[in-house]
Amino acid sequence: MEILDSMKAFFVRRMLLSRKVPKDCENPLEGWMAIKARETLRKSGYKLSAYDRTDTISRKDFEEYQLLRFREQMRYAEAEAPHYRNLYKDAGVRPEDIRTYEDLEKVPFTYSHELAENPYTFCGASATKLAREFTTTGTSGRRKTIGFTSGDLVSKVDIIASALSNIGMRKGDSLHIMFPTVSAWDPSLMMSAACKVLGYGSSTCSETDISVQMKVMKEAGSTHIIGLPSFIYRVTALMGKETDLTALGIKKIISTSEPLSESVRKALEDAWGCKVLDVWGMTEMGLACAVECDEQDGLHTDEANILFEVIDPETGKHVPAGQEGELVVSGLNSQGTVLLRYRTKDRVSMQDPPCRCGMSFNKKLNKPRGRMDMQSKVGMGYKVYPLLFDEVLFKENDVVEYQLKITKEDYKDVLTFEVETPAPGHELEERIISLVSSVKEISDGIAEDLIERPRVKFVDVGSMEYSAKAKKILDLRENYD
Repeated sequence: MEILDSMKAFFVRRMLLSRKVPKDCENPLEGWMAIKARETLRKSGYKLSAYDRTDTISRKDFEEYQLLRFREQMRYAEAEAPHYRNLYKDAGVRPEDIRTYEDLEKVPFTYSHELAENPYTFCGASATKLAREFTTTGTSGRRKTIGFTSGDLVSKVDIIASALSNIGMRKGDSLHIMFPTVSAWDPSLMMSAACKVLGYGSSTCSETDISVQMKVMKEAGSTHIIGLPSFIYRVTALMGKETDLTALGIKKIISTSEPLSESVRKALEDAWGCKVLDVWGMTEMGLACAVECDEQDGLHTDEANILFEVIDPETGKHVPAGQEGELVVSGLNSQGTVLLRYRTKDRVSMQDPPCRCGMSFNKKLNKPRGRMDMQSKVGMGYKVYPLLFDEVLFKENDVVEYQLKITKEDYKDVLTFEVETPAPGHELEERIISLVSSVKEISDGIAEDLIERPRVKFVDVGSMEYSAKAKKILDLRENYD
């Protein structure tokens, strides 16, 4: 059932703030956020700084909006969500105590295992008011259920619509939604709904058969693609040798749900002849949370609906802009599942505005480097994660996919890379070994005689069955800490 089945498209269009953004606005995403913040602050009696346009706002005023909404969400959570009912009382913190960004440190964190164990204690609306429930296991494998009211869904469609406009989609364009094996996956539904209310075309294909993907794309007249970078790369590596992909006229490719390495980005841009933009999102926060602009220098965040913090994962204290830490998010307008100071386990840093694209008040998320729960330690405790190896391995055009298996022989770690390729051979093997050995964490471990020379095992194309969010690193050691 489509998301819009329970909501008339005409009614939804009237509710969308994105339709209020002036046609001459150069950055519709930031314009949408400014309009939302200004309307909220005006209703609260706050005196806004003088501006001659409704689609802009000062950073100072915008931060006042965020803190206002955070306080209101705390009150809502205390009143409606059982998990929070006594949490803040026990912590000795009240909504009125949160007046500055630093004050957020007084508020207890929310953890993913708590949400997985008792999802309905985070719900601020009764079951009869929930329009839809989405589920996610993320990378942890623990199933989490997230509830959305109709108002939540409209808000998410609104931000997705603004983001699609911001990357340049216009009437006459069509978005191909490429999420293999998950045709009814939540992002597909939300994105097709956003396209529908804006009058854009869309097509969704869940087939892992890349020839079927190409057929659907051509029949739909797709001008934009969104999907998992690992699968789009697979399509590119296997079809690019026999098809001129630039002839399809794709204007932008949007990479989402997995880390995007720069080597994969370059390979896709060279093959398709268009920019590849990264997206960061999570089901817990309504899927679409941050998107790159054409500058490709950080992801513009949905700060109208989400308050972003970066903390030291050990101390829980804020870190300065530009310093890497763990991302913590708070939903500012959620009616269904309420999450405040939710620890994501994502390794990120943030950039202060402005951006060269013209956005003036919106903070950017530097490209996430991976999740802390996807790390493995090798050698002298060096942390490795998939993006490290994506960056070097996908420089080889003949590498379609890989999986790293970590074992131990005596006191040394053994890294065996199973590589899917149409061109196995000794020369490719040596190049792969050289590439992965150039990763500092690996070269240091080899020099310290704690990691064996990397090994390569070739497998036939198609023998590694594709699955969304597959584990790139399998740690098979019994004890490695």
